[in-house]
Amino acid sequence: MTLDTSLILTVAFVIAITSFFKTQLGLKGWWVILAAFVVLLVLLYIPLLIVQFPVAASYLDALWKVIVLLLTAAGSVDFVKEIRSG
Repeated sequence: MTLDTSLILTVAFVIAITSFFKTQLGLKGWWVILAAFVVLLVLLYIPLLIVQFPVAASYLDALWKVIVLLLTAAGSVDFVKEIRSG
C-alpha cells in the first residue's frame, strides 16, 4: 500500500493548523477534534470552490495557498513548542 504525497501533506497541514487554533484559542478535549474536522473540511473544499470562478481561479488559488502556508507556519511553531514543553 502506498500513501499519496498530497494526503501526507494534508495531514501535516491539519496537525499544524489545528495546533495553531488550539494554542491561540485555548481549545481542549473534543473542541480540538472539532477544530481538526473543520480545518480538514476547509482544506478539502475550498479548492473545489475556487474552480467555480475560472476568471479569478489563479488569484484565489494563490491567496488560498498563502493563507494555508501562513497558518501552517504559525501552527508548526506552536506544535514544536507544545512537544518541547510536554
